[in-house]
Amino acid sequence: MRRAFTFALCSLLLAGCSSRGSKTVAKDGGGTSAPPGSQATHTVPGPVQVVGRVIAVDLRTLSVIIELAPYATLPADFSGRILMTRLDDLRPTARLQASSYLRGRTLGARLMAGQPQIGNEVVFVPVVP
Repeated sequence: MRRAFTFALCSLLLAGCSSRGSKTVAKDGGGTSAPPGSQATHTVPGPVQVVGRVIAVDLRTLSVIIELAPYATLPADFSGRILMTRLDDLRPTARLQASSYLRGRTLGARLMAGQPQIGNEVVFVPVVP
């Protein structure tokens, strides 16, 4: 029984070592190189930056109050930038223009078009280069 177990273990180790593949030498003469299809790429942030959520809407004055997300960072030129509100399934509901009103984690905005609802997510409109 012990010999059968040892034989099975050695067979598995040899099968694992033989199927591992050979290393390819890089053209510069040192180390190994990755296969051409698996080159590492840099991860970049997506084009949409989450600002926060709508907490109040006043259709009479066309003003919208936004509570900033906990880790949201506003750029220095946030005043006047175009924002978009969207539902949880990412369907847009309104377009806003950020104002210079920023008190703590509260941002004011002007309603430009659409019907935002309390709880809608607010994001910066992606800038197309």
